[in-house]
Amino acid sequence: MPEEMKGFGKQRKHKKKQPKANKKILIPGALEEFKGNFSLSTNKSAKPTKEEIINKVFKFHSEGNIPEAVRYYELFINLGFKDCNIFSNYGIILRRLGKLQEAELFTRKSIEMNPNNADAYVNLGNILIDLGKSKEAESSQRIAIKLNPNLAMAHNNLGNTLKDLGQLKEAEISTRKAIEINPDLAISHNNLGSILKDKGQLQEAEISARKAIEIKPDFAEAHCNLGSIMKDLGQLKEAEISARKSIELKPDYAVGNFNLGCILLDIYDKYQSIIDLKEAELYTRKTIELKPDYPDAHFNLGSILLDSDKLEESHLAYKKSLEINPKQIRTISKMIFTSAHLCMWDQMEKYIPDLNRLGIEGKAVNPLELMYVEDNPLNHLKRAVKYNQEHKKEELPNVNHKKNKKIKIGYFSSDFRNHPVTHLLIRTLELHDKSKFDIYAYSLSKVKDDYTIRVKKAVSTFREINNLSDLDIVKLARNDQIDIAIDLNGITKFHRASIFSYRVAPIQINYLGYTGSLGSDSYDYILADKVLIPEENKKFYTEKVLHLPNSSYPHDNTRKVSVNKFSREQLGLPVDGFVFTCFNAIQKITRKEFNIWLRLLHSVEGSVLWLIKPHQVAMNNLYSELINHGLDKERIIFAEHMKLDEHLSRQACADLFLDTFNFNAATTANFALSSGLPVITLLGKSYSARIGASILSACNLNELITTSHAEYESLACELATNKEKLKAIREKLINKNKLSFFDSSKFTNELELIYNKIINT
Repeated sequence: MPEEMKGFGKQRKHKKKQPKANKKILIPGALEEFKGNFSLSTNKSAKPTKEEIINKVFKFHSEGNIPEAVRYYELFINLGFKDCNIFSNYGIILRRLGKLQEAELFTRKSIEMNPNNADAYVNLGNILIDLGKSKEAESSQRIAIKLNPNLAMAHNNLGNTLKDLGQLKEAEISTRKAIEINPDLAISHNNLGSILKDKGQLQEAEISARKAIEIKPDFAEAHCNLGSIMKDLGQLKEAEISARKSIELKPDYAVGNFNLGCILLDIYDKYQSIIDLKEAELYTRKTIELKPDYPDAHFNLGSILLDSDKLEESHLAYKKSLEINPKQIRTISKMIFTSAHLCMWDQMEKYIPDLNRLGIEGKAVNPLELMYVEDNPLNHLKRAVKYNQEHKKEELPNVNHKKNKKIKIGYFSSDFRNHPVTHLLIRTLELHDKSKFDIYAYSLSKVKDDYTIRVKKAVSTFREINNLSDLDIVKLARNDQIDIAIDLNGITKFHRASIFSYRVAPIQINYLGYTGSLGSDSYDYILADKVLIPEENKKFYTEKVLHLPNSSYPHDNTRKVSVNKFSREQLGLPVDGFVFTCFNAIQKITRKEFNIWLRLLHSVEGSVLWLIKPHQVAMNNLYSELINHGLDKERIIFAEHMKLDEHLSRQACADLFLDTFNFNAATTANFALSSGLPVITLLGKSYSARIGASILSACNLNELITTSHAEYESLACELATNKEKLKAIREKLINKNKLSFFDSSKFTNELELIYNKIINT
């Protein structure tokens, strides 16, 4: 009897299409009825027995002629045949056709006919898993083992069931028992690889998957699994080869197409290849075509579309994923994130009650996604710790690190380009004392522009590492004998946090690009200041906090402003009205601050709100908010995107910058203040909600730091209606060169003192 018919091989948890029939068995004549009996006509004079007829039909099934097998199984059942194997095997076919309730019914009837049929219990267990009845499935597999302790597939399938129940240790024991009984059972080696992968034992998982392929080279599922393992090992090109092999062997394999899409998305995230992003979308859409109710595929499509700047389509894909699986935590997080970008606050606020569990219970989410909607440093920390636990790589053994004549500082970033991080840090890189420090810049991006050229000139060594694997980057940095590694990404876009898990330097620091703790003991320190992270808030960071004496945000005092002086008319602003502005990213704006801003528009006659132009859907939603509050659409004006020097120039046309609450202005506050534009902020609890206060404190503008919504609104209204008070603040900024915040040399010296201190500690 064929393996599948005996229960061999737990299938994936998705409905399969009816397989194509193999070449039909050539049997002369056809089935015909003889006075209530059944026979196959042959050239022989003797009629075949009932058992011979059934075995012929089993042969149809075993050789893949499913339509014929179905036809005769149904005919036998209708004629009243009481053979337990007919009912069990018919249950197998029904399961493959996705008719799970019917499959369960016929398999249970088979067991009623023969309660000692271990194979039938194995098959029933598989069906119950597909129905989501994991505990019943476990019971069924254990009965099969009790009936036949040497039935390898029962142990194998019990292992799968226990894996689904999250009992990985017990799952491993059962699967290894299956291999002990039958060392050549490829499916068990593959399943063991999946279990070990989930346990984080990636090297062992790779060995098991390769063993499955050695036994059965055309095992599509094993090639797929190997691809997934290699992906987690950071060996993306090898992962891609394995995934492509799996769908070459089985083109309509939904999980294979899905995994290839995942790998290609990871390749895009590391190497920023648009071709890979487009291919990732192609294979993910193919997965959805094959399996429309696959929530993870819709989720991945949402992520691909988000990276493709198709924000509205991305939101719809996440929404579809959530409709299929409403309990999927990471999808809820993405729904909040995309809703924030589209200013769909009604939709976003539906999930606010879930914030105390999102990324804290169940699966991890990227903590950054929820910083825009919540000021809760404890939740931010818990999410970071969980995210790190799910993504951490095993630290490699330390290499011998010799003492360098000059301290070697390695800055790692995907943003050595026209990007806020480089806008802030570039002058510091240029001013580092090269007689005492060797400055290395490790670029994780292939994007190059004028800022990249400037970074190259500023540092001792510039390394382009975006095409290297994680382990090759670690090897390179260790060979460079870096003393201190600065991660300027954290877990922002295109990050490579995994290299810091492996450890690239004896001292590793989280700085600037990420607004909070990374929840990982791979990072020794976080650079901050006493406003960003006061003493009482150190408990929200796994890193040791290094305090710079002023703000920890650097400044480029050579930044050029366009000679083009804009008029309000050119920018669509009122000539005489008061201009409130916020040039923060649109996702930082929530209903709380926006309602305050609308009240300000009501209070200050002729005033307008000037924002950076977002997605059209977001614009429409903001217009609707205005109209619902009795204001004309003209009271909000959207600024087109401009080159930085021109953007700095046009800020002179604004009167007051209104900061956002959960996630403050950072680079945008720097730009505003250096342009002479006052900023008011609300002091929050989290790192992201204290940036504005950190910068204003360093500028000696504490009078612009508020501590409540009411105070924030009152101050904004007062500055908009008290010209003298606003003028006095502006005069402080006119003389900004006297403020320590704008002294790039002073900041660099203070940073170098910290580097010296931790090296000599």
